[in-house]
Amino acid sequence: MAVEEYVKACQDIFQSGLVMEDIIKRHIQRQIMISECLPDSASFFFVVEPVTNKYHFMGQQQESITGYTNEEVIRRGLEFFFNSLHPEEVNILLEEIYPEIASTLDSVSRKTDVKKTVTQFNYRFKDKSSKYINLMEQLYVLETDQDGKPALFLGNIITLENTEVIPLRLSVKIMDINDSLKTVLSNAYNTKKSVFENITAREMDIVRLLAFGKTSENIGKELCISKHTVDTHRRNILKKLHCQSAVDVTRLAFQNGLI
Repeated sequence: MAVEEYVKACQDIFQSGLVMEDIIKRHIQRQIMISECLPDSASFFFVVEPVTNKYHFMGQQQESITGYTNEEVIRRGLEFFFNSLHPEEVNILLEEIYPEIASTLDSVSRKTDVKKTVTQFNYRFKDKSSKYINLMEQLYVLETDQDGKPALFLGNIITLENTEVIPLRLSVKIMDINDSLKTVLSNAYNTKKSVFENITAREMDIVRLLAFGKTSENIGKELCISKHTVDTHRRNILKKLHCQSAVDVTRLAFQNGLI
């Protein structure tokens, strides 16, 4: 499939109305102000409108991570992105991950504010030196169209230290009434078996909270379940992942781009 066909497929998946130019400009100005205050790091933000194939903003840290100038990335749009993905993973994104994202966000939008969602997935990206690096992408809905469909996204790219091939993983979380993130979708892809493929969405919530140093009692209160239930989940997680402690679980999750 040609790059142009990849872009068209992405536009078809994320069909939406256009966002007004003044609204986009407002978001761009806000991101410019934020970007100028951020230290050099292994992550950057961007603003993308899939239906128009456009990146409207790219954080300055992008250049040090990929080696490409922001001007080049913005000029080429999503064609640049799809052309830089690993050939073994681009079809997985377009045929499995993106459709699941669109479907899940559509389902969420029928029940609550879709802007409360956080979508996360990983992939291999070829930098300017032709080296593939592992990246994790987080997407936040900035604007919806008149039908409530996500139309403008804020993205955050984080480089993963793991140099091995990481199975692709998708998760969609939503902020609940207690301002806690609840996992509504968690899937693993790729032909390489993921050590996390048997971990349930609830168990992934607990893994994430353990990574933040939360105790079983704290986790129970945040997820509205008993401490006893949390401890049972923790034992099951250790058994499934063949880990000895919560520290081992956190390290494994980070290496696989899950937190």
